Order: sequence, then structure tokens, then C-alpha cells
Amino acid sequence: MNAIPAAADRKSAILSAALAVFSEKGIEAATIDDIRQRSQASVGSIYHHFGTKEGIAAALFMQGLDDYWTRLIARTGQAEDAERAIHAMIATHLEWVTANPELARFLFSRRQAVAPAHEQSVRELTSGHFKTLLDLLKPWFRQGILRRLPHELYAPLLLGPAQELSRHWLSGRVSLDPRTAIDELAGAAWRSLAAEPSRSW
Repeated sequence: MNAIPAAADRKSAILSAALAVFSEKGIEAATIDDIRQRSQASVGSIYHHFGTKEGIAAALFMQGLDDYWTRLIARTGQAEDAERAIHAMIATHLEWVTANPELARFLFSRRQAVAPAHEQSVRELTSGHFKTLLDLLKPWFRQGILRRLPHELYAPLLLGPAQELSRHWLSGRVSLDPRTAIDELAGAAWRSLAAEPSRSW
């Protein structure tokens, strides 16, 4: 009865240790032994669950991605109207980044974090989540409240500025707390996507 929770706890401990090691040493310099020492897991356990360092990095990346999108979708789905939905997206994004800076930095380091063998899985996970998010907005597209645009434009218009501010904050290039910009960036996203933007936050 305890085997499944124990295995899940062990995997979680390994991923938490990996994030700490990757943050301290960088992904390239980090070793399986560094992760083993930090997690207190055996080498056999690490290889059993993840196979390689690249497997650990990919699993960590996908776990972080899943957590981010799950929160974003859940909060957006609770919104009563289109403007509040867009505000919820921006708020959730910036609040998640500030609450999880190490994991956010890791997700932003995608080219280094995700080996080519795992890239397709990450693409499919991201695409699936984004499709779910857009499905939540479909009623407002049909009602003409939100503009119909090429699919590729929605991500940069919705989250592009918030992503850029997050990158600058995580790198230390700006000291502004990203959460103080929620209303401003949500208003900009709303004005870029609303058919007739009547008000701003």
C-alpha cells in the first residue's frame, strides 16, 4: 500500500534536489552524483526513475510546465467574463513566477534544459495546455468580444510583455516587483485582443 506514495515521494525529492543543483551549478556542470548527494537517493533509484541527467532535466521541466499551466487554466476558467479571464492569466503568470523564481528560471532556460530527445514531448505538452486555454476563451470569440486572429498571435499578445518583464526580473535587470504590473499588463493584453475594449483594470 505504501509503495506508490514512497516512489512518488522519492521522485519528487530527486526533482527538488535537481532544481537546487541546476540553479547552483548550471545544467551543464551539474552531475548525477550532485543530485544523488542532495536528494539522498541511490544512483540506482535515480537511473530507475529518470535514466540520465537529461531525463531528470526533462522531467523537471515538464513538471514545472504542468504546474504553471494547470494553475493558469484553473484560474482563467473561474473568470466571469473575457476581460477578467485575461486579467487572471496575467496575474497568475506573474504571481507564479515570483513565487517560484528558481523553477521559472529553469523553464526560461529551455534550450539548455531540454535535450533534443525530449523536445517533442515538451512541445506536445505545451500545445495541449495552450489549446485548453484557448478553448476557455472560445465563447467570447464566438460572441465577437475577442478578436479572431491567427492562432500564432495569441500567445505573444496575451503573455509576451509579461514574459519579458519576468525574464528581466529573474535575471536581476529590473527590481520592479512584477506583481505591481499586473493591472497595467492585463490592460494592455485586453486592449490588444478585445474587439471593443471599453475599460481597463
